[in-house]
Amino acid sequence: MSGQSGFPMHQALLGFLMQGPAHGYALHDRAQDDLGRIWYMGMSNVYGTLKDLEKAGHVESTLEDDSYPPRKVYSITPEGRKTFLAWVQAPVPAMRDVRVEFLAKLYFFHTLQLHDLEGLLDAQREACVERLKELGSRAAEPIDAFDRVVTDFRRRRIEACLEWLSAAESELT
Repeated sequence: MSGQSGFPMHQALLGFLMQGPAHGYALHDRAQDDLGRIWYMGMSNVYGTLKDLEKAGHVESTLEDDSYPPRKVYSITPEGRKTFLAWVQAPVPAMRDVRVEFLAKLYFFHTLQLHDLEGLLDAQREACVERLKELGSRAAEPIDAFDRVVTDFRRRRIEACLEWLSAAESELT
């Protein structure tokens, strides 16, 4: 859904619009202020993504006449709300996406005061455990020294993620 690696900009903009209607510049500012620690969202990307979201029926816009030039104010539609909630409640399948996308999900859970954060954390733990099982099943295959080093790195990163998920749960719940 995104032109950016590891981060679905569509979903982030929908998440910001869950807080209320806004124009593109305000959405960009909110993204930089609130998610800038984990990801950068360019202004041109915001407007292009809003156009895509409007075409898809996830947002609608009205023209604000009291400003010059008139600005479009975007609101989330029921379909956009449904799409956002499905995304925010699902774990990320790839461990590389935990650093940006999963942190964004935690941000929206916290900011929007969504229910069942424990469910998201449990689902992410299950995804991590499944990835560990996949790595374990590869251990039976004959691999060279470099492959063992790569597999060990991936295993340790997933184990660290599991430990961090427990710490995050203690802090956020």
